[in-house]
Amino acid sequence: MVQKKYLLDEIKGSLFKTLFDDSFEHMIVIDKSLTVQLVNKSVLDLLTYPANDLVGKSFKTLLLSKDHAEFDKFLDTVNKETKVKNYKFYLQTFHKSIVRLFLSAGVLKNGEDICGYYINISPVHPDDWSSLNDPQLFQSMSKKLGRLTSIGQITSVFAHDIKNPLHVILSTSELLLSAENLSEDIKTSVSLMERNAKRASKIVKTLLDFSRSGMCQLRPYSINEVVEYCFDLIESPLKTINVKVKKDLEKIPNVFLDPNYLNSVVYNLIANAMESLPENGGEITVKTVYDKEANEVRLTVEDNGKGIEPNVLSNLFHPFFTTKEKGTGLGLYLARQIMSEHSGKILIKSQPRKGTVVILIFSKIV
Repeated sequence: MVQKKYLLDEIKGSLFKTLFDDSFEHMIVIDKSLTVQLVNKSVLDLLTYPANDLVGKSFKTLLLSKDHAEFDKFLDTVNKETKVKNYKFYLQTFHKSIVRLFLSAGVLKNGEDICGYYINISPVHPDDWSSLNDPQLFQSMSKKLGRLTSIGQITSVFAHDIKNPLHVILSTSELLLSAENLSEDIKTSVSLMERNAKRASKIVKTLLDFSRSGMCQLRPYSINEVVEYCFDLIESPLKTINVKVKKDLEKIPNVFLDPNYLNSVVYNLIANAMESLPENGGEITVKTVYDKEANEVRLTVEDNGKGIEPNVLSNLFHPFFTTKEKGTGLGLYLARQIMSEHSGKILIKSQPRKGTVVILIFSKIV
């Protein structure tokens, strides 16, 4: 028994060294008072700090003083959401130069009590940073470069090349899990492989959708038909979580749209609403209306879920920003791009603990 415990401790030590100390990811662990407790080599290299020079210091020493209040809001969001990805900050290096970075963070708990946070730091390319400040800038630049040289086309090539190997990994892991007499250690490892392959597949699908952005083929179509189609797809999950759904679909004129892309946008909006709902008493209301005075058709998806914090709301359309553990942070960014190609708009209104309203506005009336 003693020998087994010794071996387990040795494995844990080796695992920690591999996944934290020697990781290519830039990781810091801080306690509730924001004091740095652990920092890996990648962070030290990125910020040019001597070994262990950050341990024992407040994380805020890395921030610009003007960003201290914003960091407090960031942690408030992490406390509520448990995880937040890709929040923009400037950090100072050991030599007091300034670098642009994404911060992702999650809570560390001792039972039910929060005892600290892990923070992952990601470098940001200057061009990426400017596009985050104005998502529309990325689209206009892409169009100017032309379809053959656009990031969308490059993304598509890479995504297609990655898709097949991922499918092999996923199908192989599923096959392994179905085998009998597997040890618990192997099952755990294969399950981890399967989960990550599924997540990678989801990201690849999102990237492929992104690469096709700019290729919408608009034609006269009914928004009401889009809504009905999406509810047919999502009917089974809605039943399993006992959600009350109200559809208020008025008689409205057709608009010029691409149903394939709009199906994806509306489906994701309904799915987002489902994920935010309380365990009991969840309600989703979908409305369509024609505003004759403005000559616009509007589609509204409303829920009575947990709502969105103001500082999260202001970042929702930034690419790669997400509060979901398995989110890619591209869903709403893509939705905005697609609505822009329809000469439309997407608006989001939300209050914490009261719910969220998403409005799609279409101006190309048939």
